[in-house]
Amino acid sequence: MTGLPDATGGDVARPGSTPDPPIEDNPPVRAWRGRRGRRARWAPVVLAVTAVSCAATDETRIERRLDELTQAASIEDLETPMIREARARMLGAMLAPDVDVDLGAPFTPVAGQDAVIRMAAQVRVPSGGVRVGVEQVRVTVDEPTRRAIASLTARLEYGEEVGGDLIATRALDVVFSEIGGEWLVQRVRPTAR
Repeated sequence: MTGLPDATGGDVARPGSTPDPPIEDNPPVRAWRGRRGRRARWAPVVLAVTAVSCAATDETRIERRLDELTQAASIEDLETPMIREARARMLGAMLAPDVDVDLGAPFTPVAGQDAVIRMAAQVRVPSGGVRVGVEQVRVTVDEPTRRAIASLTARLEYGEEVGGDLIATRALDVVFSEIGGEWLVQRVRPTAR
């Protein structure tokens, strides 16, 4: 058992105790150091396999982003203007600054992140709210340009409080660009038939 460290940082043994053996005389440490060379060779391989298996693919990240977009675009019954403004800002955070959104008739095309935020904050909603969803999502990523297209069917439904009936569906192509490590919506267009 060792005592308190002395002013030089070394241990001072208490009377009647024996100091710890130097680390070089410690058999488990010597054995570990002997195997370190073998372990060191495999460390990069283990790290690479772990990183690849744990990291989400671009397609998965884009699908998650689509889920976040649908949650931000859905509006609950009796939502206050402050909550709607917060949702619009959340939606805007997922859009590129120069986003271009055209959902087709009867909707007016909107260009720019700020314009989309304003539109989302001012949209009129039927009582009971609306829920936005996506299905039949197919994501294609262009690695060299770090752009992707998600072809999907968007669903607009009345809120659960009023039965959740389907209002409309629309086939859309959503173009994403990776900006600052985040997949942001660059353009939304109806799917060409």
